[in-house]
Amino acid sequence: MDLTDRPLFTLDPHADPAEETRRLHTLGPLVPVELPGGVAAWAATDLATAQRVLGHEDLTKNPAHWPALGDGRIPDDWELIALVRGAAMLHQGGDDHRRLRLLASSAFARAPIEALRPRITAIADELLDALGSLSQDEPIDLREHFAYPLPVRVICEVLGVPDTAVSELRDSFHRLVTPQGSASGSGEADIRLAMADIQRSLTALIAGKREDPGDDLTTALIQARDHGDRLTEQELVETLFLVLIAGHETTINLITNTVHELLRNPITVAAVRDGAHTWADVVDEGLRFSSPVRHALMRYAVKDTEIAGVRVAQGDPVVASLFAAGRDPGHHENADSFDIGRSTRRDHAAFGHGAHYCLGARLAKIEAEIALAALFGQYPDLAAASAPDPLASIPLQGFTSLPVHLHTRERPPSRRTP
Repeated sequence: MDLTDRPLFTLDPHADPAEETRRLHTLGPLVPVELPGGVAAWAATDLATAQRVLGHEDLTKNPAHWPALGDGRIPDDWELIALVRGAAMLHQGGDDHRRLRLLASSAFARAPIEALRPRITAIADELLDALGSLSQDEPIDLREHFAYPLPVRVICEVLGVPDTAVSELRDSFHRLVTPQGSASGSGEADIRLAMADIQRSLTALIAGKREDPGDDLTTALIQARDHGDRLTEQELVETLFLVLIAGHETTINLITNTVHELLRNPITVAAVRDGAHTWADVVDEGLRFSSPVRHALMRYAVKDTEIAGVRVAQGDPVVASLFAAGRDPGHHENADSFDIGRSTRRDHAAFGHGAHYCLGARLAKIEAEIALAALFGQYPDLAAASAPDPLASIPLQGFTSLPVHLHTRERPPSRRTP
Protein backbone atom coordinates (compact mmCIF):
# COMPACT_ATOMS: atom_id res chain seq x y z
CA MET A 1 0.00 0.00 0.00
CA ASP A 2 1.38 3.42 -1.00
CA LEU A 3 1.67 6.25 1.52
CA THR A 4 -1.06 8.25 -0.22
CA ASP A 5 -3.44 5.27 -0.06
CA ARG A 6 -3.47 5.37 3.76
CA PRO A 7 -5.60 7.51 6.09
CA LEU A 8 -3.46 10.55 6.87
CA PHE A 9 -3.26 12.34 10.21
CA THR A 10 -3.31 16.09 9.58
CA LEU A 11 -0.42 18.07 11.04
CA ASP A 12 -2.00 21.44 11.77
CA PRO A 13 0.26 24.39 12.65
CA HIS A 14 -2.59 25.82 14.73
CA ALA A 15 -3.14 22.65 16.77
CA ASP A 16 -2.00 22.45 20.39
CA PRO A 17 1.35 20.59 20.21
CA ALA A 18 0.72 18.60 23.40
CA GLU A 19 -2.71 17.42 22.27
CA GLU A 20 -1.41 16.66 18.77
CA THR A 21 1.40 14.64 20.35
CA ARG A 22 -0.97 12.57 22.50
CA ARG A 23 -3.01 11.69 19.42
CA LEU A 24 0.09 10.82 17.38
CA HIS A 25 1.34 8.49 20.10
CA THR A 26 -1.89 6.50 19.92
CA LEU A 27 -1.31 5.89 16.19
CA GLY A 28 2.12 4.29 16.46
CA PRO A 29 5.81 5.10 16.15
CA LEU A 30 5.65 5.90 12.40
CA VAL A 31 2.45 7.62 11.32
CA PRO A 32 1.26 8.61 7.82
CA VAL A 33 0.55 12.34 8.01
CA GLU A 34 -0.60 15.22 5.85
CA LEU A 35 1.43 18.42 5.90
CA PRO A 36 -0.03 21.78 4.86
CA GLY A 37 -0.84 21.86 1.17
CA GLY A 38 -1.97 18.25 1.15
CA VAL A 39 1.60 16.87 1.14
CA ALA A 40 1.82 13.30 2.45
CA ALA A 41 4.73 12.09 4.59
CA TRP A 42 5.63 9.72 7.40
CA ALA A 43 6.15 11.10 10.91
CA ALA A 44 8.32 9.45 13.56
CA THR A 45 6.61 10.03 16.89
CA ASP A 46 8.61 8.26 19.61
CA LEU A 47 12.22 8.87 20.65
CA ALA A 48 13.77 5.67 19.29
CA THR A 49 12.03 6.00 15.92
CA ALA A 50 12.84 9.72 15.62
CA GLN A 51 16.51 8.99 16.30
CA ARG A 52 16.39 6.09 13.86
CA VAL A 53 14.96 8.37 11.17
CA LEU A 54 17.45 11.16 11.86
CA GLY A 55 20.40 8.78 11.58
CA HIS A 56 19.06 6.21 9.10
CA GLU A 57 21.51 5.05 6.46
CA ASP A 58 18.74 4.72 3.86
CA LEU A 59 17.28 8.20 4.44
CA THR A 60 18.83 11.37 3.04
CA LYS A 61 18.25 15.12 3.40
CA ASN A 62 18.87 15.62 -0.31
CA PRO A 63 15.50 16.58 -1.88
CA ALA A 64 16.66 15.21 -5.25
CA HIS A 65 15.41 11.88 -3.86
CA TRP A 66 11.84 13.23 -3.46
CA PRO A 67 10.07 12.52 -6.79
CA ALA A 68 7.09 14.73 -5.93
CA LEU A 69 9.38 17.74 -5.70
CA GLY A 70 11.22 16.94 -8.90
CA ASP A 71 8.15 16.34 -11.07
CA GLY A 72 6.24 19.44 -9.97
CA ARG A 73 3.65 17.85 -7.68
CA ILE A 74 5.10 20.04 -4.95
CA PRO A 75 4.56 23.58 -6.31
CA ASP A 76 7.00 26.46 -5.95
CA ASP A 77 4.49 28.25 -3.74
CA TRP A 78 4.24 25.41 -1.21
CA GLU A 79 4.51 27.18 2.11
CA LEU A 80 7.33 24.96 3.40
CA ILE A 81 9.40 24.91 0.20
CA ALA A 82 12.23 27.06 1.60
CA LEU A 83 12.75 24.55 4.41
CA VAL A 84 13.34 21.56 2.14
CA ARG A 85 15.25 22.97 -0.82
CA GLY A 86 18.63 24.69 -1.06
CA ALA A 87 22.39 24.32 -1.41
CA ALA A 88 23.33 24.41 2.28
CA MET A 89 24.34 21.35 4.31
CA LEU A 90 20.83 21.18 5.80
CA HIS A 91 19.58 19.92 2.42
CA GLN A 92 22.41 17.56 1.55
CA GLY A 93 23.29 13.97 2.36
CA GLY A 94 26.25 11.62 2.08
CA ASP A 95 29.54 12.98 0.79
CA ASP A 96 28.08 16.40 -0.09
CA HIS A 97 26.84 16.87 3.47
CA ARG A 98 30.11 15.67 4.97
CA ARG A 99 32.08 18.14 2.83
CA LEU A 100 29.88 21.11 3.74
CA ARG A 101 29.71 20.21 7.43
CA LEU A 102 33.47 19.78 7.65
CA LEU A 103 34.02 23.20 6.11
CA ALA A 104 31.45 24.83 8.43
CA SER A 105 32.63 23.00 11.55
CA SER A 106 36.24 24.01 10.86
CA ALA A 107 35.05 27.61 10.90
CA PHE A 108 33.09 27.05 14.13
CA ALA A 109 36.20 25.60 15.74
CA ARG A 110 37.85 29.03 15.52
CA ALA A 111 35.27 30.46 17.94
CA PRO A 112 35.55 28.50 21.22
CA ILE A 113 32.04 28.47 22.64
CA GLU A 114 32.96 28.33 26.33
CA ALA A 115 34.99 31.53 25.95
CA LEU A 116 31.76 33.35 25.05
CA ARG A 117 30.23 32.95 28.53
CA PRO A 118 31.37 36.35 29.91
CA ARG A 119 30.14 38.20 26.83
CA ILE A 120 26.79 36.39 26.82
CA THR A 121 26.38 37.21 30.52
CA ALA A 122 27.15 40.87 29.88
CA ILE A 123 24.55 41.03 27.09
CA ALA A 124 21.95 39.33 29.31
CA ASP A 125 22.63 41.77 32.16
CA GLU A 126 22.37 44.73 29.81
CA LEU A 127 19.04 43.57 28.42
CA LEU A 128 17.62 42.84 31.88
CA ASP A 129 18.69 46.25 33.16
CA ALA A 130 16.86 47.78 30.22
CA LEU A 131 13.68 45.91 31.17
CA GLY A 132 13.60 47.87 34.41
CA SER A 133 13.20 51.11 32.45
CA LEU A 134 9.99 49.89 30.85
CA SER A 135 6.62 50.61 32.41
CA GLN A 136 6.10 48.73 35.67
CA ASP A 137 2.31 49.14 35.40
CA GLU A 138 1.90 47.21 32.16
CA PRO A 139 2.93 43.67 31.24
CA ILE A 140 6.25 43.33 29.45
CA ASP A 141 6.74 40.97 26.52
CA LEU A 142 9.75 38.97 27.69
CA ARG A 143 10.08 37.27 24.32
CA GLU A 144 10.40 40.55 22.46
CA HIS A 145 12.62 42.37 24.95
CA PHE A 146 14.85 39.55 26.22
CA ALA A 147 14.52 36.09 24.62
CA TYR A 148 14.71 37.56 21.11
CA PRO A 149 17.55 40.12 21.33
CA LEU A 150 19.89 37.94 23.43
CA PRO A 151 20.58 35.19 20.86
CA VAL A 152 20.39 37.70 18.00
CA ARG A 153 23.16 39.82 19.49
CA VAL A 154 25.25 36.77 20.35
CA ILE A 155 25.08 35.12 16.92
CA CYS A 156 25.69 38.44 15.15
CA GLU A 157 28.81 39.02 17.26
CA VAL A 158 30.01 35.48 16.56
CA LEU A 159 29.45 35.99 12.83
CA GLY A 160 30.98 39.46 12.91
CA VAL A 161 27.93 41.11 11.36
CA PRO A 162 25.78 44.01 12.67
CA ASP A 163 22.57 43.32 14.59
CA THR A 164 20.74 44.81 11.62
CA ALA A 165 21.66 41.66 9.69
CA VAL A 166 18.83 40.03 11.62
CA SER A 167 16.53 42.95 12.40
CA GLU A 168 16.31 44.03 8.76
CA LEU A 169 15.52 40.44 7.75
CA ARG A 170 13.21 39.66 10.67
CA ASP A 171 10.03 39.69 8.59
CA SER A 172 11.68 37.56 5.89
CA PHE A 173 12.88 34.99 8.42
CA HIS A 174 9.42 34.94 10.00
CA ARG A 175 7.73 34.28 6.65
CA LEU A 176 9.91 31.22 6.10
CA VAL A 177 9.58 29.59 9.54
CA THR A 178 5.95 30.51 10.22
CA PRO A 179 4.40 30.40 6.72
CA GLN A 180 0.72 31.10 6.36
CA GLY A 181 0.06 29.16 3.17
CA SER A 182 -0.91 30.38 -0.26
CA ALA A 183 -4.69 30.23 -0.13
CA SER A 184 -4.79 34.00 -0.62
CA GLY A 185 -2.73 33.70 -3.77
CA SER A 186 0.15 35.63 -2.20
CA GLY A 187 2.04 32.64 -0.78
CA GLU A 188 4.48 32.21 -3.68
CA ALA A 189 5.12 35.97 -3.86
CA ASP A 190 5.76 36.13 -0.11
CA ILE A 191 8.17 33.20 -0.19
CA ARG A 192 10.04 34.48 -3.24
CA LEU A 193 10.27 37.99 -1.80
CA ALA A 194 11.57 36.69 1.53
CA MET A 195 14.19 34.50 -0.14
CA ALA A 196 15.27 37.33 -2.46
CA ASP A 197 15.64 39.74 0.47
CA ILE A 198 17.76 37.23 2.38
CA GLN A 199 19.92 36.41 -0.66
CA ARG A 200 20.55 40.10 -1.40
CA SER A 201 21.36 41.02 2.20
CA LEU A 202 23.70 38.10 2.87
CA THR A 203 25.49 38.53 -0.45
CA ALA A 204 26.21 42.14 0.55
CA LEU A 205 27.43 41.04 3.99
CA ILE A 206 29.83 38.53 2.44
CA ALA A 207 31.14 41.14 0.01
CA GLY A 208 31.75 43.49 2.92
CA LYS A 209 33.65 40.81 4.83
CA ARG A 210 35.86 40.13 1.84
CA GLU A 211 36.76 43.82 1.81
CA ASP A 212 37.21 44.01 5.58
CA PRO A 213 37.88 40.54 7.05
CA GLY A 214 37.88 40.04 10.79
CA ASP A 215 38.35 37.48 13.53
CA ASP A 216 34.82 36.15 13.17
CA LEU A 217 32.80 33.23 11.85
CA THR A 218 31.77 34.87 8.57
CA THR A 219 35.41 35.49 7.64
CA ALA A 220 36.24 31.94 8.71
CA LEU A 221 33.47 30.57 6.48
CA ILE A 222 34.78 32.59 3.53
CA GLN A 223 38.29 31.27 4.15
CA ALA A 224 37.28 27.69 5.10
CA ARG A 225 39.12 25.07 3.06
CA ASP A 226 39.58 21.33 3.04
CA HIS A 227 42.34 20.03 0.78
CA GLY A 228 41.89 23.00 -1.52
CA ASP A 229 38.08 22.76 -1.55
CA ARG A 230 35.94 25.61 -0.33
CA LEU A 231 32.32 26.69 -0.20
CA THR A 232 30.85 27.86 -3.50
CA GLU A 233 29.29 31.32 -3.49
CA GLN A 234 25.75 29.94 -3.16
CA GLU A 235 26.83 27.43 -0.50
CA LEU A 236 28.46 30.30 1.39
CA VAL A 237 25.29 32.40 1.27
CA GLU A 238 23.07 29.52 2.35
CA THR A 239 25.45 28.36 5.08
CA LEU A 240 25.56 31.90 6.49
CA PHE A 241 21.75 31.97 6.32
CA LEU A 242 21.54 28.62 8.08
CA VAL A 243 23.91 29.67 10.89
CA LEU A 244 22.18 33.03 11.26
CA ILE A 245 18.61 31.75 11.43
CA ALA A 246 19.39 28.57 13.38
CA GLY A 247 21.55 30.62 15.72
CA HIS A 248 18.62 32.64 17.00
CA GLU A 249 15.19 31.26 16.04
CA THR A 250 15.35 28.01 18.03
CA THR A 251 17.16 29.64 20.97
CA ILE A 252 14.44 32.28 21.24
CA ASN A 253 11.89 29.50 21.61
CA LEU A 254 14.08 27.49 23.98
CA ILE A 255 14.33 30.45 26.37
CA THR A 256 10.69 31.50 25.99
CA ASN A 257 9.27 27.98 26.35
CA THR A 258 11.40 27.20 29.40
CA VAL A 259 10.57 30.46 31.17
CA HIS A 260 6.90 29.78 30.51
CA GLU A 261 7.15 26.41 32.22
CA LEU A 262 9.16 27.82 35.14
CA LEU A 263 6.50 30.45 35.77
CA ARG A 264 4.00 27.60 36.08
CA ASN A 265 6.39 25.58 38.29
CA PRO A 266 7.84 27.94 40.95
CA ILE A 267 8.99 24.96 43.01
CA THR A 268 11.47 24.21 40.22
CA VAL A 269 13.05 27.66 40.50
CA ALA A 270 13.28 27.19 44.28
CA ALA A 271 15.06 23.85 43.76
CA VAL A 272 17.71 25.54 41.64
CA ARG A 273 18.14 28.39 44.11
CA ASP A 274 18.55 25.87 46.92
CA GLY A 275 21.30 24.10 44.99
CA ALA A 276 19.41 20.84 44.52
CA HIS A 277 19.61 21.27 40.74
CA THR A 278 21.31 23.52 38.19
CA TRP A 279 20.16 25.75 35.38
CA ALA A 280 21.75 23.20 33.03
CA ASP A 281 19.26 20.64 34.41
CA VAL A 282 16.45 23.09 33.69
CA VAL A 283 17.60 23.62 30.10
CA ASP A 284 17.86 19.87 29.50
CA GLU A 285 14.31 19.34 30.72
CA GLY A 286 13.12 22.35 28.74
CA LEU A 287 14.54 20.82 25.57
CA ARG A 288 12.87 17.49 26.32
CA PHE A 289 9.52 18.81 27.49
CA SER A 290 9.05 21.65 25.03
CA SER A 291 11.32 21.16 22.03
CA PRO A 292 11.77 24.40 20.06
CA VAL A 293 11.55 22.30 16.90
CA ARG A 294 8.11 20.77 16.48
CA HIS A 295 8.57 18.74 13.27
CA ALA A 296 11.98 18.39 11.60
CA LEU A 297 11.63 18.41 7.81
CA MET A 298 12.52 16.24 5.85
CA ARG A 299 14.28 12.95 5.06
CA TYR A 300 13.72 10.88 1.89
CA ALA A 301 14.05 7.14 1.40
CA VAL A 302 16.76 6.36 -1.14
CA LYS A 303 15.35 2.84 -1.44
CA ASP A 304 12.54 0.75 0.01
CA THR A 305 13.23 0.25 3.70
CA GLU A 306 11.52 -0.74 6.92
CA ILE A 307 11.27 1.54 9.95
CA ALA A 308 9.46 0.57 13.16
CA GLY A 309 7.86 -2.34 11.32
CA VAL A 310 6.49 -0.09 8.56
CA ARG A 311 7.51 -0.26 4.90
CA VAL A 312 8.74 3.12 3.68
CA ALA A 313 8.90 3.19 -0.10
CA GLN A 314 11.72 4.72 -2.11
CA GLY A 315 11.10 8.46 -2.46
CA ASP A 316 8.77 8.73 0.53
CA PRO A 317 9.41 11.80 2.72
CA VAL A 318 9.81 11.27 6.47
CA VAL A 319 9.41 13.84 9.25
CA ALA A 320 10.92 13.54 12.73
CA SER A 321 8.37 14.90 15.21
CA LEU A 322 10.82 16.16 17.83
CA PHE A 323 8.24 17.60 20.22
CA ALA A 324 6.45 14.26 20.26
CA ALA A 325 9.76 12.39 20.69
CA GLY A 326 10.50 14.43 23.81
CA ARG A 327 7.11 13.48 25.25
CA ASP A 328 7.53 9.77 24.45
CA PRO A 329 5.50 7.99 27.19
CA GLY A 330 7.36 4.75 26.52
CA HIS A 331 10.66 6.36 27.45
CA HIS A 332 9.76 9.02 30.02
CA GLU A 333 7.67 8.44 33.12
CA ASN A 334 4.95 11.10 33.37
CA ALA A 335 6.20 12.49 30.08
CA ASP A 336 3.74 15.40 30.13
CA SER A 337 5.15 16.72 33.42
CA PHE A 338 7.99 19.26 33.63
CA ASP A 339 10.44 17.63 36.05
CA ILE A 340 14.09 18.70 36.15
CA GLY A 341 14.90 15.81 38.50
CA ARG A 342 14.01 13.06 36.03
CA SER A 343 16.95 10.85 35.06
CA THR A 344 15.89 10.86 31.40
CA ARG A 345 15.84 14.64 30.93
CA ARG A 346 18.75 14.48 28.45
CA ASP A 347 16.99 11.84 26.36
CA HIS A 348 15.56 13.93 23.56
CA ALA A 349 16.28 14.83 19.95
CA ALA A 350 15.67 18.58 20.16
CA PHE A 351 19.02 19.29 18.46
CA GLY A 352 18.66 16.42 16.03
CA HIS A 353 20.66 13.22 15.96
CA GLY A 354 23.42 11.66 13.88
CA ALA A 355 25.23 13.39 11.04
CA HIS A 356 22.94 16.44 11.08
CA TYR A 357 23.20 17.09 14.83
CA CYS A 358 23.07 20.86 15.34
CA LEU A 359 26.49 22.52 15.20
CA GLY A 360 25.26 25.29 17.50
CA ALA A 361 23.75 23.04 20.19
CA ARG A 362 26.34 23.88 22.81
CA LEU A 363 26.04 27.61 22.18
CA ALA A 364 22.23 27.45 22.47
CA LYS A 365 22.42 25.59 25.79
CA ILE A 366 24.94 28.05 27.24
CA GLU A 367 22.80 31.02 26.14
CA ALA A 368 19.71 29.50 27.74
CA GLU A 369 21.53 28.65 31.00
CA ILE A 370 22.92 32.18 31.31
CA ALA A 371 19.59 33.75 30.32
CA LEU A 372 17.62 31.83 32.97
CA ALA A 373 20.15 32.40 35.75
CA ALA A 374 20.34 36.13 35.02
CA LEU A 375 16.57 36.55 34.60
CA PHE A 376 15.50 34.83 37.81
CA GLY A 377 18.47 36.32 39.64
CA GLN A 378 17.57 39.91 38.81
CA TYR A 379 13.78 39.45 38.87
CA PRO A 380 13.07 36.72 41.46
CA ASP A 381 9.38 37.64 41.65
CA LEU A 382 8.82 37.33 37.91
CA ALA A 383 5.22 36.31 37.21
CA ALA A 384 3.10 35.52 34.18
CA ALA A 385 0.77 38.37 33.20
CA SER A 386 -1.50 36.35 30.90
CA ALA A 387 -1.52 33.19 28.83
CA PRO A 388 0.83 33.53 25.84
CA ASP A 389 -0.40 33.03 22.29
CA PRO A 390 1.04 29.88 20.67
CA LEU A 391 3.18 30.13 17.56
CA ALA A 392 1.37 28.67 14.54
CA SER A 393 4.13 26.73 12.79
CA ILE A 394 4.94 23.26 11.53
CA PRO A 395 8.74 23.44 12.02
CA LEU A 396 8.85 25.49 15.23
CA GLN A 397 7.13 25.28 18.62
CA GLY A 398 6.76 28.22 20.95
CA PHE A 399 4.86 31.44 21.57
CA THR A 400 4.47 34.73 19.73
CA SER A 401 4.88 36.63 23.00
CA LEU A 402 5.41 36.04 26.73
CA PRO A 403 3.66 38.74 28.82
CA VAL A 404 5.13 39.02 32.33
CA HIS A 405 5.20 41.26 35.37
CA LEU A 406 8.73 41.88 36.63
CA HIS A 407 8.02 42.87 40.25
CA THR A 408 11.51 44.36 40.19
CA ARG A 409 13.98 44.06 43.02
CA GLU A 410 17.32 45.81 42.91
CA ARG A 411 20.26 43.54 42.24
CA PRO A 412 23.33 44.07 44.45
CA PRO A 413 26.11 45.81 42.51
CA SER A 414 28.51 42.93 43.28
CA ARG A 415 26.47 40.61 41.07
CA ARG A 416 26.96 42.69 37.96
CA THR A 417 29.31 41.45 35.29
CA PRO A 418 32.28 43.79 34.75
